[in-house]
Amino acid sequence: METNRCKVKMGVILCKHCDSVIDTLDTEKVTVYYLECGQANCTNYNSGRKQGGTSDDEQ
Repeated sequence: METNRCKVKMGVILCKHCDSVIDTLDTEKVTVYYLECGQANCTNYNSGRKQGGTSDDEQ
């Protein structure tokens, strides 16, 4: 009898600004990486910080 096994992906890539899940990874242990998702709000957040602007979180 054949059994189907689904391996659980224990790694995740999250957006460092909005915490949305970008991708999952097949890792040996629980691992979290933070990147930018590329959505307009997150891209504007990052460009504003580089230019010395403030975000809604800092006000």
